Amino acid sequence: MFESMGMRIGLAMVAAYFLGSLPFAAWVARLHGVDITKVGSGNPGMTNVWRTLGWKPALPVALLDAGKGYLAAWLAIYLTGSLPWALASGLMAVLGHSFTCFASFKGGKGVLTGFGVFLYFTPMGALAGLAAWAAVVAKTRYVSLGSLTAAIVMPLGILLEAVYRHQSRLYPVLAVSVLVGVLIFYRHRANIARLLQGTESKIGSKAA
Repeated sequence: MFESMGMRIGLAMVAAYFLGSLPFAAWVARLHGVDITKVGSGNPGMTNVWRTLGWKPALPVALLDAGKGYLAAWLAIYLTGSLPWALASGLMAVLGHSFTCFASFKGGKGVLTGFGVFLYFTPMGALAGLAAWAAVVAKTRYVSLGSLTAAIVMPLGILLEAVYRHQSRLYPVLAVSVLVGVLIFYRHRANIARLLQGTESKIGSKAA
C-alpha cells in the first residue's frame, strides 16, 4: 500500500506525532474523577498525577508515556528502515507529547516519551538517564530536578556508549538527544525558577 519512501516517511512522522499526543495523564486522572489540568501544577503529565493522586495511578502513565515514544521509534524503523527518519519521528513523538493536539496543544514536558524513544535506540544511554533521575528524586524529592539531571546525563551516556563501543551510528542519536534535552529544559523553565527560589513542590507534599 505504501510503496514510495516518501509516503512511508510521511506516515511514520504523522503516526509518531499522534502517538506522542495521546494524553495518558489526563485520561488516567479522568478515570479517577480528576481534571489534571485543574489541580496541582495544572500540567498534564506523570509528575502532577503522582503528586495529586499518588504513585499507583502515576505508574501506568509513566509506562504508557514511555511506551508511546518507544513505539514511535520502532514504527518509524519498520516503515522506513532509516535511522535519521526514525530519529525525526522520535522527535515528533516528543513534540506531540509536549504540544498535544488532543488538549489545545498543552501537554507534558517530554521526559518519559523522550526516554522511551532513546530506550529503543540506545538502552545504555537511556538507562543512565533513568538511573540519574531516580537517584536525584530519591535524594531531593524534586522530580523536576531529576528530569533536568537526566536530560544532561542521557546524552553523556549515549556519547560514552558511542565512544566505548566504537558505534558511529550513535552520533545522530546523540545529536537528537541534545535537542530533546534543550526542549526539556525549555519546558521546565518555570520549575527552574521555582527551584532557584526554593518554592518548587516535592514529591510527598500533596498538591492542593
